[in-house]
Amino acid sequence: MAIKVFLDELHNEQLHLEGELTPTELTLALGEALMQPDGTLAYALTASESDDTLIVFGRLQMDFTAECGRCLKPFTFPIDLPQWAIALPLTGDDAIEQNDGSVDLTPWLREDILLGLPQHPLCGSACEGLVFQQETPPTTADEPSEDWSKLDDWKQPKS
Repeated sequence: MAIKVFLDELHNEQLHLEGELTPTELTLALGEALMQPDGTLAYALTASESDDTLIVFGRLQMDFTAECGRCLKPFTFPIDLPQWAIALPLTGDDAIEQNDGSVDLTPWLREDILLGLPQHPLCGSACEGLVFQQETPPTTADEPSEDWSKLDDWKQPKS
């Protein structure tokens, strides 16, 4: 289900939209990315029309599971856009597409959520990355190994 604003309902008043969208409804296909949606997009939006422009503002919240780019540990990355806003022209050369007197806000929500995701997520600013653990080398014996003694047998006398 998409988030649609019916323009007939906006004349001289505001329209309040609240609800949730699943990642499938939002068409968030991230493939093999380090970040994957973990739950639904919660939205609380207010839409109004002013001077042939659709103005929408409100709050967007969604959690993602991520894999740290340094230490590879999983963590939760919340997207919280408390003052999300967009102005969409309804007329003119840059006018947005309208279907049956409604405007679908889903593509703009999806774009702003994707822009809010980091390319290289970190579990924290103090993350040191993978911990290098050096293996202890085996203790060396004082006696030469048998492999070297075979080389002594192979030596040919100098003439």
